[in-house]
Amino acid sequence: MRVGFYWRVAAVAVAVGIGGLLTSARAEGTLFRGATLLTLADGETVARNEGFLLVSEDGAIEAVGAGDPSADPVVKGRLAAGTATVELKGKIVMPGFVSGHSHLWQSVFRGIAPDGELHPWLRALHWRYGGFLEDGDFGAFTRHGAYDQLRHGVTTTYNHSHWLGKSYPRYLEQWQAELTLPQRFVFAWVNEAGVTDAVWEERLRTVLAELKPGPKSPFLGLSMNPRGAHMGGDMLTREIALARKLGLTVQLHYLEPLAESAQDRAQWPRLKDAGVLGRDVSFAHFIHPDAPMLAEVAKAGNAMIWNPLSNGRLGSGLPDIRGYLAAGMRVGMGVDGQASADISDPFENVRLGLYALRLRQQNAGGLQPLDMLRLHTLRTAEVLGVERWVGSLAPGKFADFLVIDPQQPATGPVWDAAATLVFACSSRNLAAVYIGGRKVVTDGRIEGEDTGLAADVERRVKRIQERAAAAPKP
Repeated sequence: MRVGFYWRVAAVAVAVGIGGLLTSARAEGTLFRGATLLTLADGETVARNEGFLLVSEDGAIEAVGAGDPSADPVVKGRLAAGTATVELKGKIVMPGFVSGHSHLWQSVFRGIAPDGELHPWLRALHWRYGGFLEDGDFGAFTRHGAYDQLRHGVTTTYNHSHWLGKSYPRYLEQWQAELTLPQRFVFAWVNEAGVTDAVWEERLRTVLAELKPGPKSPFLGLSMNPRGAHMGGDMLTREIALARKLGLTVQLHYLEPLAESAQDRAQWPRLKDAGVLGRDVSFAHFIHPDAPMLAEVAKAGNAMIWNPLSNGRLGSGLPDIRGYLAAGMRVGMGVDGQASADISDPFENVRLGLYALRLRQQNAGGLQPLDMLRLHTLRTAEVLGVERWVGSLAPGKFADFLVIDPQQPATGPVWDAAATLVFACSSRNLAAVYIGGRKVVTDGRIEGEDTGLAADVERRVKRIQERAAAAPKP
């Protein structure tokens, strides 16, 4: 199987930049200047006024700074060679958001089971409709979900895939669809039940052969969504062993609904025996651990992905993030599937999460807006093992960033850039989304988006609804 996705970069740029014209040919890269810059790199506690980013022709960051860019020797040389300039005065620039837990195909099932917690919701979606997916559905629905995340500023996603179809080619549509899109992704693989471990490994190695991370490649990594976490026998042990043999990370749903927390905690000895302790394993949700469990995972280096929107929608509970961090546990954030969070807006995710924590502790101490933005970018990239490429704005990393206009719609004067982003902005304020230095979203419009996708999705969903209505309820 040979599937690839490489952007074509024009030798001469003729596009109009946000707030100003590209002033020269793009052959030597592009200088973005004048914005309030939040790099979200470790140690950066304040925004850089009149900040600048120098992006190479291949889409990597060459220089980051503030003030007169011509004072930077690297930038000075590029300007002399005819580097293009994009003026961003009045805008805020930050790294693209990273979602550490998502189910892209669920994007077309929003509003399902509005009064349901996790298992009623699962019955309404997976068990009622999952069996009626046909060829092409997973692919179309995955594209729909990825486009939606891009419009909201998620430039890198962890796609926690599902096996609901009846064939391997149908399952594979989720991965293949993402290869055709500009959004970067880590793909969480599900092993087919009933086939040998040798088949698992062969399939994974085939996919890994396509893993060539670079500024113009969307595929950042392969992970494993272990089916054995929800099944008996030794399947989980075998899956984790295979993931470690191939150098993959692992992520499993664990400790999500309160009603099942005691039952889930009782499974902890089995999970430990299977090998879940370690920096290469993260837990999606992880809302209800006991104190000894928290101490164990923190010591072992495990991580959790916090999904405030989904946890609130399903009534799953509020994790003690402050306590987790104090214990030394690594924390990232995700927007989860659009059928359980319904909106994939990371601005809403960080705002709800911070407000909920403050409601719980009844004070405004602890995590602050800058911390929340870093949780949903750099810290999540670290959990996924892709921080060398994304998550902050620094030389050598990919030029994946957001241009935010706090005046469209108007939010008032900006006193504190991080606070304005978390307290006052939403994806409506996104003027542009760049991936690899290339503008892929302008005012909500995605470059190269399949204009027929919405109608195609409507037809597919209508067919699923009609077939499900004619079948006995599960």
